[in-house]
Amino acid sequence: MRIGITNLKGGVGKTTLTQNLAVCFAHMGYKTCIVDTDRNQNSVSWSGARDESLPQILVVGVTDPKAVNKTVDKLHEDNEIVLIDGTPSLSEMTTRIILVSDLLLIPILPSAHDVRAMGQFFERYEQALEFRDHIPAHFFINQYSDKYIIHRSIKEMLQQFEIGIMKTTFRERVSYLETAVEGMGVYEYSDKKAKKEVIEMTEEVLELAQKEGLLE
Repeated sequence: MRIGITNLKGGVGKTTLTQNLAVCFAHMGYKTCIVDTDRNQNSVSWSGARDESLPQILVVGVTDPKAVNKTVDKLHEDNEIVLIDGTPSLSEMTTRIILVSDLLLIPILPSAHDVRAMGQFFERYEQALEFRDHIPAHFFINQYSDKYIIHRSIKEMLQQFEIGIMKTTFRERVSYLETAVEGMGVYEYSDKKAKKEVIEMTEEVLELAQKEGLLE
């Protein structure tokens, strides 16, 4: 299964979601790797900081859009799950990530500004649907809190795009920042609430994958 994690906007949690899903999948026994398409190569650096005693997760940096499809397909031959850490830019790279993915996850922050900024992304998504009939896509709301009315209303605003919305959300927690520095995921950390979020998110992704026939 090839999972694209992408959004044209920066700072929405693409890398956080990618790394934490990868760690959780790896602990569940899935052979998992990451393709890092961002020029900052944060997932590559994260991999370098990862302790050898933890489940190993191959991270391959690819910043040339023309190399994405071939790299992802080759890695998919040897890995059950390939996570594609997207780049925040309106470029050919975004279109290629959409087209090579079996499942798209679109991280977004719970603000009206972030919802309005989705217009350009969906232009790319709709263009990609001209080449493939079905590209399942779902929003993932990051740094969510149900105590804020605006956060709850964001879910209603997202319905205008007529794609799925993940039931699982991540709260704003310092453990997501701390583990990124250490080359870890919150699954491997002391924050039980964050670990629960990531497990629920991973299980929800697996449910989607089974419905789409992407995993046995």
